Amino acid sequence: MTLNGAFKIDVENSSAGGAERAMWAEGDALVIGYGDDLGPGIDTDGSVAPHVGDQNDTLAQATVGFDSSFMDVHAADHLVLGYKALGGFFGVTYAPEFTESITNEDSGAITNDDAPSAYTVGYQGNLGFEGLAVQAAISKSDDVGTATTEDGDETYTKFGVSYKIGQFAIGGDVQDFEKGALTTAAATVPLGKQARRANVTFAVNENLAVGYSYTESEKSIGSGATYAQRTANVEEEISAITVGYNIAGLGFNFSYAETDNANNVKGTDYETWQIQTKQKF
Repeated sequence: MTLNGAFKIDVENSSAGGAERAMWAEGDALVIGYGDDLGPGIDTDGSVAPHVGDQNDTLAQATVGFDSSFMDVHAADHLVLGYKALGGFFGVTYAPEFTESITNEDSGAITNDDAPSAYTVGYQGNLGFEGLAVQAAISKSDDVGTATTEDGDETYTKFGVSYKIGQFAIGGDVQDFEKGALTTAAATVPLGKQARRANVTFAVNENLAVGYSYTESEKSIGSGATYAQRTANVEEEISAITVGYNIAGLGFNFSYAETDNANNVKGTDYETWQIQTKQKF
């Protein structure tokens, strides 16, 4: 087996205050290690849906209901155990103190004094077929509530698939996030989220690529203990197109996104432009 390590500075996205890190041992098939938003494992925030530049939720640049991962255990301090097979990686990721709870992010008044634990089990790879990419995962978190906050487990599933043939790539994913029963009568606390995404990209040449993405997402809210008792919000839609160009190691992404019913609020619409540069050394 070989011992590997990685370190990355990412001020905007890291849960470790700007420092992502990982250390793992890897053999011909077995992988075991530790990480924080870095290293091997099933990273549900990453997507096999093809895209140029940023993903849909970042391109929208507004307060949107959609997220590339409604529950990203890989982004917390975690342990990982996996096995390489079928052109990919089967693994389990466990975070003893999972602080990335979507429940807390969506309802600012709700806080957990004791961070819950969480795990993700899944597969990511090509199943042995060239051009195919598959991501399938299920995550679960034990939520710690009080008499005036939410209580109950969080369960999250994500399935994505894409296929690349020649200069074209097409694919998408579906997500379902579910929250347990409420211990309060508040009827506006989100108890679930569902999303569907479809993307297509075209590589004009080795330096120029164009991508289009479309996403639908909705929240389930209410005080009922079952999904059937909850009321669905208006559906949010995000459409985005991106042109990416590379020249001498410098990358440029030009993006335009339209968001309808942002954060599942009817009539809240946005149009956003983004120009992004990336330099590789």
